[in-house]
Amino acid sequence: MSTEAKAPSRAILYALMFGPFFAMFDAGLINVGLPVIAREFGAEMIDAQWVTSVYLLAISALMPIFGTLSDRIGRGRIYNLGFFTISIFTLLCGFAPNLPLLILCRVLQAVGGAMVMANGMAIATESYPASERGRNLGLLASMVAVGSIAGPSIGGVVIGMFGWRVAFYLTFVVSFAAFAVTFFAIPRKRRSDAGLKHFDHAGAVLFALSIFAFIYGVSGLGGQGAHAGAAHAALLVCAVAFPLLLWVERRAPWPVLDIGLFRNRVFSSAIGASVISYATMYSPTILLPFYLQGTLGLSPQAAGLYLLSFPVAMALLSPLSGRLSDRIGSRPLAVAALVLNGLALIAFGLLTPAMPQWTILLPLFAMGVGLGMFQSPNSSAAMGNVPREKLGAGTSLVQLTKNLGMVMGIAFSTLAFSLLMAGHDLADAQAYLASARTVYWVAAALSFLGAWIASLRGQPAAPPR
Repeated sequence: MSTEAKAPSRAILYALMFGPFFAMFDAGLINVGLPVIAREFGAEMIDAQWVTSVYLLAISALMPIFGTLSDRIGRGRIYNLGFFTISIFTLLCGFAPNLPLLILCRVLQAVGGAMVMANGMAIATESYPASERGRNLGLLASMVAVGSIAGPSIGGVVIGMFGWRVAFYLTFVVSFAAFAVTFFAIPRKRRSDAGLKHFDHAGAVLFALSIFAFIYGVSGLGGQGAHAGAAHAALLVCAVAFPLLLWVERRAPWPVLDIGLFRNRVFSSAIGASVISYATMYSPTILLPFYLQGTLGLSPQAAGLYLLSFPVAMALLSPLSGRLSDRIGSRPLAVAALVLNGLALIAFGLLTPAMPQWTILLPLFAMGVGLGMFQSPNSSAAMGNVPREKLGAGTSLVQLTKNLGMVMGIAFSTLAFSLLMAGHDLADAQAYLASARTVYWVAAALSFLGAWIASLRGQPAAPPR
């Protein structure tokens, strides 16, 4: 019996790999189908994009709620129920007769997604020895990259041949397979339900409102007319709701947002570095397709192949960096990754059409290496400094900061680029290059700042397990 306790089944880890794979596979698959969905329902693209945007909004707002809840009633139960919920509403997405019902099904699908995302790393952390944490989280991170590669490529083929509804039927098959595997592989340890009596209802509402308003507001910055007004109103709501949330959480016995976790220097440094890392690493995602297709004249297919170098590099590095962090710690890897990311962003700013087209692969691959080198060691550092009874809350915060970083990076690059390009057309190559260079170099400076923050974490003792 003691041997079994020290050597838990690897089936748990393999089952957990469904979570990060499905998240990126589903996102890539659906993104490819947005133009087709818009045409079928006679909708504008700005309305059809809510099929993907509302999922990110809902999952970000709900993750910490389910993370805290899982700490009370059991992670395995919430995780498995999450895949069941995803399966049901993914199937209903495929039968949606109109755009509003499709968007509603995506919101309900995100409820299941939040259950899964809030618990994957927590289960991996508590199920295996600390000496294996980096390696295990590295394997989970590599599945993010695999899903990023598989989603758009398979989605393009499936939607082109059979239509967008079949894409949802395919994701239903994947999610139901995940439900079946996790049902048998992941232990459902029952915890006391006493914590439900003290569930932080006020904190849950305020947190969801704050995150929803923040993401909606930041995403809408730079919009025109009613969209700009709605974005500003959302940010005002966030400015009121978030301080009220902090006031409520300091008094709650079981807070949804556990502010006490940030008193740990390693955890708070890892969270801060994560926001900056994802903001800077995803800031080029809006600008690069315009450069590849508009400035260099590449076809969408060719541009997509170039952009694949990012997730490929990440898939290769994530398992290796996770394993290495178990030996040398997370700090040197996180610092090196953010420095490499900053250098790649500087290189993006130096690109010109006169250079060979393949040269863009170098900074793209370097950024993928950087994210692969950063993600699992940084997550391992954060999770290693969360008490066992709060692993769900810790996981949800780690995952949330990735979403917030991506949203802020894309919003910053879009807004800054739009302001710099004022009065110029996208076809103006010189104006495009000068504007993009400024965006890239500001992002590079932020990446170097993130490296400094990562260097401050030190190696204090982990909390008692």
